[in-house]
Amino acid sequence: MDGMASSIAESPPRPGALIQPGTQPQVRPAPQFPPPNRPRRFGIAVRITLGLSVMALLVVLIGGVSMSSFRLFRAEVTALSTTTLPEVIASADLHGSLQKLVAQLPQLAAATSTPQRRSIYDGLVTELDSMQLLVARMRGLMKESGTEDGERDGNVRLLEQTRSTLLILAATVADLNAEVTRQIDYGDRQAEAARGLSRLAASIESMPDTGAWAVRIGALMARAAGATQLDHLSRLKGEARAAERTLADLARLSADAPDTTGQMMSTVQEELFSLLVAPGGVFHSAIDRLQARNRAQALTGQARVLVETVERSTRTLYDSIRDQSAQRTDALAELIAERSRTVMMLAGASIILAVCVYFIFRHFLSSRLVAMNRAVLARLSAGHADAGRPRTDGSVPASPATKVPVPVDGDDEITDIGASIRYFIDEIDRRQRALADNERRFRDLVEGSIQGIIIHRDFHPLYANDSFAAMLGLTVAEVMALPSLLALVPVEERNGLIDNYDRLLDGGSTPRRRIRACRPDGGSLWVELTGRRVDWMDGPAIQAVVVDVTREVEAENALRQSRDAAERALCELKATQASLIQAEKMASLGQLVAGVAHEVNTPIGITITGASQLQALIGELSDRHAASALKKSDFQRFLSDGMEMANLILSNSTRAANLVQSFKLVAVDQSSDERRAFLLRDYIDELMRSLHPTYKARSALTISVDCPVDLELDGYPGALSQILTNLIMNALIHALDPEQPGRIAISARPCDGDMVELSVADDGNGIAPEVLPKIFDPFFTTRRGSGGSGLGLHIVYNLVTGRLHGTIGVESHPGQGTRFTLRFPRVIDAA
Repeated sequence: MDGMASSIAESPPRPGALIQPGTQPQVRPAPQFPPPNRPRRFGIAVRITLGLSVMALLVVLIGGVSMSSFRLFRAEVTALSTTTLPEVIASADLHGSLQKLVAQLPQLAAATSTPQRRSIYDGLVTELDSMQLLVARMRGLMKESGTEDGERDGNVRLLEQTRSTLLILAATVADLNAEVTRQIDYGDRQAEAARGLSRLAASIESMPDTGAWAVRIGALMARAAGATQLDHLSRLKGEARAAERTLADLARLSADAPDTTGQMMSTVQEELFSLLVAPGGVFHSAIDRLQARNRAQALTGQARVLVETVERSTRTLYDSIRDQSAQRTDALAELIAERSRTVMMLAGASIILAVCVYFIFRHFLSSRLVAMNRAVLARLSAGHADAGRPRTDGSVPASPATKVPVPVDGDDEITDIGASIRYFIDEIDRRQRALADNERRFRDLVEGSIQGIIIHRDFHPLYANDSFAAMLGLTVAEVMALPSLLALVPVEERNGLIDNYDRLLDGGSTPRRRIRACRPDGGSLWVELTGRRVDWMDGPAIQAVVVDVTREVEAENALRQSRDAAERALCELKATQASLIQAEKMASLGQLVAGVAHEVNTPIGITITGASQLQALIGELSDRHAASALKKSDFQRFLSDGMEMANLILSNSTRAANLVQSFKLVAVDQSSDERRAFLLRDYIDELMRSLHPTYKARSALTISVDCPVDLELDGYPGALSQILTNLIMNALIHALDPEQPGRIAISARPCDGDMVELSVADDGNGIAPEVLPKIFDPFFTTRRGSGGSGLGLHIVYNLVTGRLHGTIGVESHPGQGTRFTLRFPRVIDAA
């Protein structure tokens, strides 16, 4: 330690400290380090060893008791987890599987199809196998427990009884499945025979009139259809015998019939015999199905009795196992309580011993160390306060803190530590006073700068002037207390600053950089940075000059925000205009839908009336035929009236279909942007048929179309439909009086090679000269209070100039009408 003291006393000042020219730093003589004391016989190490030995002995005692308790706990918990708890879980699972079995048995008996029956039966077999496995598992658990008492023997007997009952139940379920299978098969045969009867009935209707034989055949088939729905076996067998007698009587009737008719009747009787009373027929299948169903019901009842027996056994077994589990749990809880009391007593003894050791250590060790620490902190803080306070003559006063002694009483190792600390504190005080003189000279050079100056190493502040602190709204001390200057800049700027720092340390240069800084109070400012490398405090560092440019950046941002706001307003205006245009298009399409719906209503009503009248005529004819009272005159009158009703239905349906087809063509084109080739004259006619409901009430209105029949366009019919609809509706609303005669002329002709000229003219009120230049402007209308939106002609202008790549012009004189003239290519460019 003597060598260390001499090296400290002779070390030069730090390179970062500034020294005025012509002056030399004052080096005060280093204090003498006290010689080491003699060895002690009962020092700190012996005392700590003794205390720790006592604590270790107590810990070993508590560990032994805890280990013994743990072994007992583990044995009991193992018994619970390996035998008792699995038995409880297995018994609960057995009871749950039984509940599923109870729910599935009625479903098997009520199955109506083979896939359904197979699925339910597979589920029942799975549940029965699962229950057998659970019973076997519980038997194995009871054998593994190794205990023999009355309750466990009773549980074993219950398990054996349950196992034997489950075997009987499995056999019963198999028999029930077989009977349900037969029931489904017989039902399928019965359904197939019923379909054969339906086919036979259709073939009988095509036969010539056979009188009473046909009536009895129909009655027999109706009686057979009703008999198959019977649930009483005796009545069903009686119906089968009655059907055999009826077939015998029909055989006698067919024998008396002519040869051709008799042969047909015999063929029908033979097929009817095979479908009704022969094996596999309707009656045999129905009887076999009822017998299978009765056996299935009996087996279902037997299975329910077996299930109830198993349920009683499993419930009794579950209650017994649960009681045994509760007894073992109570015994374990009592053991835990007993061992817990023992551990609590040992823990109390350890706490008392720990308190005694604490007070012993506090008296001999911690109180002396705390007193030494307080003295050291007092001397260091007082030394820092006095080292920077100059006297009137410029010298630094001696610190009164040197009079605060570091305690060195005692005769152990702490005494040696106190003497060493006293020596090093005196030396540190001397070094700090010399450093304070050098730093004062440096501050005089840079504190008056109006620019912020910061010196840092790895972004940890080493020096900051008042201007830099004022920028951040802090004091210099608060700046120096910052953990890192990177906390003052956003995350996205930090990588760039780190790259600049590395470049400056390597001897390079960086351009002036503008970044956004964050104040600790939440505010922000913009600064420009210029940096260079300096040597500071025994190592390289970076000196940065910081200039506040917040006002310049705010002015630039305000200008940029004004420009962005104007652009956003323009975009919003365009979007609003587009949405209003789309709404106007949908409104015109809605008017078209309403008119067509009203126009189609009349032919559809007539069609419904004719159809209902025709239905009544057919019903009347059917009643007369069923009563065998149908005359030739009645049938001829039905043919005449039926043909009249059919013609009425056909003509009005055709009228409605034409209206719907016209509307469909125009509506689809208006609501889509599909490009296709079409004949202009046909398309205008379709459009006028769709618009007819909107002006048919105007009897004095005349609309003429002058267009070559073979004029074909290749373009967008939807856009053209929207243009013509808006121009015609505009003339109807604004130009023509509903009570006065009026005329709208639509003409089209090819011109100038591959161009088409289309005009829409009316002889209405005309447009005022002051209004004429504004008619294509958006939102301009002369009927603002009457529902006009001012977008109709604006949409027309956009469609003509945009979609059709053409031009539109208007001629109008007040009182003489208006003419709109469109010119566009016959083949429109898709681009």
